[in-house]
Amino acid sequence: MIRRSVVLMSLVLTLNLGTQSALAAETRPNILLIVVDDMGYSDLGAFGGEIKTPNIDSLAAAGVKFTDFYVGPTCSPTRSMLMSGNDNHIAGLGNMREALTPNQVGQSGYEGYLNDRVVSVAELLRDAGYHTYMAGKWHLGEEPEHDPSRRGFEKSFTLLQGGASHFDDEWMMYANYTPTYRENGVRVHVPPGFYSTRFYTDKIIKYIDEQEDKRPFFAYLSFTAVHDPLHLPDDWLDRYDGVYDGGYNSLRKQRLARMKKLGIIPKEASLGPWLAMVPRWEKLNTEQQEKEARRMEIYAAMVSNVDFHVGRLLDSLEKAGQKKNTLVIFFSDNGANGLEMHMYPGTDNTWVERNSDNRLTNWGRRGSRIAQGPGWAQASSTPFRLFKAFIAEGGIRSPLIINGPGVARAGETIHAVSHVMDIAPTLLHIAGTEYPSTYHGRSVVPIRGKSMLPLLNKRSAVVRGPDEAIAWEFNDWRAIRIGDFKATWISRPFGTSEWQLFDLAVDPGEKMDLSGQKPGVTKQLVSAWAEYAKDVGVVAPEKTAWPDQ
Repeated sequence: MIRRSVVLMSLVLTLNLGTQSALAAETRPNILLIVVDDMGYSDLGAFGGEIKTPNIDSLAAAGVKFTDFYVGPTCSPTRSMLMSGNDNHIAGLGNMREALTPNQVGQSGYEGYLNDRVVSVAELLRDAGYHTYMAGKWHLGEEPEHDPSRRGFEKSFTLLQGGASHFDDEWMMYANYTPTYRENGVRVHVPPGFYSTRFYTDKIIKYIDEQEDKRPFFAYLSFTAVHDPLHLPDDWLDRYDGVYDGGYNSLRKQRLARMKKLGIIPKEASLGPWLAMVPRWEKLNTEQQEKEARRMEIYAAMVSNVDFHVGRLLDSLEKAGQKKNTLVIFFSDNGANGLEMHMYPGTDNTWVERNSDNRLTNWGRRGSRIAQGPGWAQASSTPFRLFKAFIAEGGIRSPLIINGPGVARAGETIHAVSHVMDIAPTLLHIAGTEYPSTYHGRSVVPIRGKSMLPLLNKRSAVVRGPDEAIAWEFNDWRAIRIGDFKATWISRPFGTSEWQLFDLAVDPGEKMDLSGQKPGVTKQLVSAWAEYAKDVGVVAPEKTAWPDQ
């Protein structure tokens, strides 16, 4: 038997909600969903980071922090689960559209967009009487029929692809695509002076301010920061000058100590294994260290810039008298990004050099293409193993903060396991509506996420039972967690190309493989993963073609 999780905590958020039948439109809370792109688990001050994030930290101090909240390993799979409450292999993003292999093209669940087997939470909230607004990254389909305006959003300004320049030049992030922006379904271009984080925040503020009635709103602010290329307005570029001269290995140790003190991770936790192909800090020469430190200075300032604009939005809600009745949910769509700019599909070093102004003096400015890099991504993922694109904890565990009406015990830290699929049913529960079995004449797949509301209003100490499985697949890498045990299969050189078993209650860094000591547990989890793969329709890629490390 899989042992039960050792930490079951009672919840902390009591929403001022009655039964569903008693909910009136004007008493239901507004919902503000903020998703940041490619931010590491330990970057926020509230989760042990040294980066200055006072506004987000304040949300955590007056709300709750979830330490065991899971997402997908990359952007669009996570977003498909967020919008649908279903597994990405069912919702249409079994693989990212950019990474589909020939044998996956045309397969159910691998459409490369949010498909019609699911219903968007925005559609259902709109039908339940909510205003629905969105600004930022969509990444769930590029054709007009896949636009946010066709999936429930009343007002939207979106970048359709996974990333682009954060400035008004509309440069592509990597080779062979054109960044596409739409407002309310109509192709547009960004205005002069555009900077993504500021502009998307302005749009959400504008949409909320233009609302003329008292109906509640659902606002989805989907930042493209802190996704590469790392870009910032000039007055933000040097705010972390000198902070990271000690290097990424030292930073991991510092963050680990703070995380233990904050109760984010267990006292006995140790750092996950270092990726062997990344040189340790002391092996770099002086010039290499200077360039590496500069990367992290710019990245950290991008995180702080996100926090600044979150603060602007919260201040706007306060001035409008809306903040007290607004539930705020904040998380990152996946782990920190350890990929370099030349590792994207169809891209190489030659392309990056030819199409970028990557002089050191131009880093972070228009025309530059730099990334956080695998050394700093491992530090951002402290204490976990690996980072974005991997189904190790560093790729799939995200900081989650929920703040809103009726928070009973400010500043609590919750260790109950939860998943991005749980967000949609939670919002529907709050809105007093349900996920349908049919929608507009078509059958839809039952929702797989679990409402977090019983946890949030203290009727339960958990979101899902300790014997319930959550599982992942990406690039044929596989993982499953039941209770405290997690089994993973990651190919060489990043893993062993064999199933490994970890006890996350004491080893969140996935350092101690227990598969040899507990073969029965390993066998049980591997069998459960096979059932999951069959259930959701996993189609293994013909080859692991991306990311190409």
